[in-house]
Amino acid sequence: MPLNLAQTAISALRLGENALTAIYSGIIRVYPNSITVSIDGANASTQSGTAGQPMNPFIYVVNPSNSYGWTAAQISAATLTGLPTGFTATFSSSGSLGSQNGVWSINTTTGNFPNTDQAIAVASLTSTINETGYGTLNVSWGGGLQNGTVSYVDFLGTTITASRSTGTATNIGTLIGSTAGSTITLSSGQVPSSLTIGGVNSPSVTGTAVYTINSIGTSASSINSSISSTLNTNTEPVDYQLNAPPWGAASQGLQAFAVATWNTNSLVKDTRNKVWIEVEYTGSSSGTIVWAWYGAGTGNIQPVGTNFVAYSYKGMSPGTGSYVVKMYGNTGQTAANANTKNSTPAIQGSANWYDP
Repeated sequence: MPLNLAQTAISALRLGENALTAIYSGIIRVYPNSITVSIDGANASTQSGTAGQPMNPFIYVVNPSNSYGWTAAQISAATLTGLPTGFTATFSSSGSLGSQNGVWSINTTTGNFPNTDQAIAVASLTSTINETGYGTLNVSWGGGLQNGTVSYVDFLGTTITASRSTGTATNIGTLIGSTAGSTITLSSGQVPSSLTIGGVNSPSVTGTAVYTINSIGTSASSINSSISSTLNTNTEPVDYQLNAPPWGAASQGLQAFAVATWNTNSLVKDTRNKVWIEVEYTGSSSGTIVWAWYGAGTGNIQPVGTNFVAYSYKGMSPGTGSYVVKMYGNTGQTAANANTKNSTPAIQGSANWYDP
């Protein structure tokens, strides 16, 4: 008797003594309709779903050989072979040299479950990623520069620049004028390609040693220094300019025209110089407002000839009062207190205010 599969639900089907394991419509398996995909090995996992349903990637983890790592170009050129037909993989790496690890993310080309069960065997996979050896160089500093050891880890053939400065930087407005008489020498270990002393027109003297990572494993180099320097206190001064207040009469709200510029633009500048513009007001309302801060990260001290900038504030309660606009600098502060304004303003002006 013919069996109409379009009209009949099949709960079981046996041919002779053998149970039917699968029915296909073309290449699509319709019975059973659950597809199982798995991968073995250290990251073994299994997923089940229907053909065409989105499937999560499988993970295959690989690591570089001991004392070797992957460059960006090598990561980009990585290949994985041995996958079942219709599967593909993408490679990514994380971690720094010495702790790199790589992950192959494996999925079908469509990102969906295939039409048949698949068991991915790690033993059949071949991950091909070229490797480059790396080394560690420990540079130890002694003498007039800050003492201590700094480690540099990089691929063989890489040029690294090791540097160390004097422990205490100059006060704001004072820079290194000369390093004549300073010396830097190799005490022991790997020979640098160059040794130099610098820091003129900077807040501190700096020693620099240039090396090439030339061996796998750990190498060492010891540097000794003797520092002799003079100071340059004749740096470019800041010109604090307050055009107003005072005004000829009370102003509506708080108002000022002010700007901070370099004085001549012809001397060496200490870029650590900062300027604060503040206004303090009293009367029917009171408070302090920081209108501007010229300094690293917030705007720069302006060139000579820059026009005045208008500042205003009208957020007080209705009434009257007085106010003082003050401009502060940090010249003379220690390097550690570079973000601290001086206690006395460089210039100030006062006026009365009203707010109708």
